[in-house]
Amino acid sequence: MMNNYNIERICTSSAEKALVLAREEAKTLGHSVDARHLMLGLLKEGKGIGAKHLNHMNVKADAIRRLVDVPAAQNQTAFPINGLEQYIERAFEECNRLGHDFIGSEHLLLSILDDGDNFEIFSKLNVNPAAARTNLLHLLGS
Repeated sequence: MMNNYNIERICTSSAEKALVLAREEAKTLGHSVDARHLMLGLLKEGKGIGAKHLNHMNVKADAIRRLVDVPAAQNQTAFPINGLEQYIERAFEECNRLGHDFIGSEHLLLSILDDGDNFEIFSKLNVNPAAARTNLLHLLGS
């Protein structure tokens, strides 16, 4: 478990910034952080591999924002909230599996793409998460 680690010590600056931006997005709206907020954080960070790959998949912040703005009653049934900690944990596992030293924005994106609970989100964004994951892993040389 990575709960014993200091996020600043295990994340790249782009991943850390994306996490901060995701938390800010959610806090502004009074939400718990979920995959949509994390994708917004990655896109707003803009420089990391995660943002570049989302852009390559033609995922735009305004499309994600429309999904975030779904009324609360619909939101809870349409988009499960798995929590930021779960995505950070998955990113840590991806990082280790790939033999990387630090969690990067690419690992955060892999953690989102790997979560089957996000199918509805990716469906609305016209993204095949399995193909996007395969492409990202290929880009990373894995």
